This record gives sequence, structure tokens and C-alpha cells, in this order.
Amino acid sequence: LCRRSVLTNAATALLAAPLVSPLAAVADVYGPNSDMPSGEKKVNSFLQQQGFPAMKVPGGCSPLVGYIGTAPPANIDGSKSKERAFDKSLLVRFVYPNGWLPEVPSITENGESGTLGANNYVKGDSATFTAVPLKGNTLESLSSNKEFFKNFLSAQMTSDVFEDVKPKKITVVKQDDGTEMVLLDFSYTLLTRAGFTVNRLGAASAMIVGDTVVGLVTATTALRYKELEEKLHQSASSFRAYVVKPPAFSGSII
Repeated sequence: LCRRSVLTNAATALLAAPLVSPLAAVADVYGPNSDMPSGEKKVNSFLQQQGFPAMKVPGGCSPLVGYIGTAPPANIDGSKSKERAFDKSLLVRFVYPNGWLPEVPSITENGESGTLGANNYVKGDSATFTAVPLKGNTLESLSSNKEFFKNFLSAQMTSDVFEDVKPKKITVVKQDDGTEMVLLDFSYTLLTRAGFTVNRLGAASAMIVGDTVVGLVTATTALRYKELEEKLHQSASSFRAYVVKPPAFSGSII
């Protein structure tokens, strides 16, 4: 079950209900992520067909593969749009713990919205695609730049609900498929609207794609971290992003 399936089922139920009042217009939602494979065998077959290596899916995890950047970003108020740190279409893949709800970008006539990620909304667990400008550095030089990784980690957070972001254990590694990336742990404090704070811990990864640093930021509460630590590190380590040509796709209505 994914976010798109939930929306589709809700829309189907709405259309089947008696029309007791006018319905709001239903937007056309389409894009290359509407027909992406799921499950280890199908995902790896797809990756290899695109010329990319298969990924290992540890026990207790599910794979996600999806496109981002295949259309201009959706505008905010009819005239402004949120800027991206990257200007090319990317094919992204990673694993996430079973039971989390995956999310992929969708496209309407307004542009592309949403991101790639997976979440357990009830328990506060998350894995989110992140991208920031590289600004001419290498991974090796960035590995000692904690300020850069503070910005990298906070790029996918809401600016008014967190503080005290602390990256640590920043390490440059070369993965089995030859990918060079940074792996790191981090902590931060979530400020809730109810007025109390929640300590959160996580694991993240980062790699260079063109003139952009892209990666996956995973996090949970400090109370749940010990239980999820291995899975968060597996998720972060599994992240890859590849520059691709914008794929052809057909539209659908949900």
C-alpha cells in the first residue's frame, strides 16, 4: 500500500457515492511514477534494464525506485515555484523498513510536487530524499565540514520546528558497486506545537550528482532509535541517484 493507492481508493469511493452536492474539479495526476515496479525482483529487473546495478534488499525491508525532476516544480501561488537544488531528471532507489508508507512525486498541470520517501506517520519514523547545491567541493573535503551537513540535514525539515542539528561520524565510503558516498549519523530536537520537545536521532547518506549533493535522511525518536538503528543505516546506505533522460509516460486520473 502506498500513498498513491490510498488516494486512488479514496477517489474511487468518492466517485461511487451519491452526488448530493457539487464535487470539486478532479485534477489530472500523472507521471512516470504511476507505473513503477515494486518488490525486490521487479525493482531489480527494472534497474538492470535501465543499465544500473541491482540492489540488495535486507530482510525486513522493501525497495523503492522512482523518478524526481521529470517536470518543472509545481508553482506555489500561480506565479512562484519552489526552486530545486538539481536541474536534471533523477532515478532514485533505496530500501525502507517494511510497513512504512512510500511516497513518490506526482505531476499535475501545475507541475511536479511531492518527494521520494517513506514514513511511519504514527510512530514518527521517516526517510526523505534531500538535495543541496555542491558549490564546487568534493565529498572528501565535505566530510570535515559539519556546517555543510547541518544544512544538508535541515534542507528537508520545516524551518520553525527544529533546532540543535548535530551531524557526527561523517565517513566517506566506497560501496560495492563503486559508488562513493558519505554516511553519517545525526541528532536534533523537534519543537512541537504543543510546546514540548522531542529528541530525534537518525542516519543519512550523501553522494554527488553533477553539481548537487543528493541523499537520504532517515530519522526516528530517540526512544525508538535502538530498535530501528540497523534498518535506518541499511536504508541510508542503499540510496543511489542516477541522472537519466526524462522518461515517456501516459496520464491517468485519480
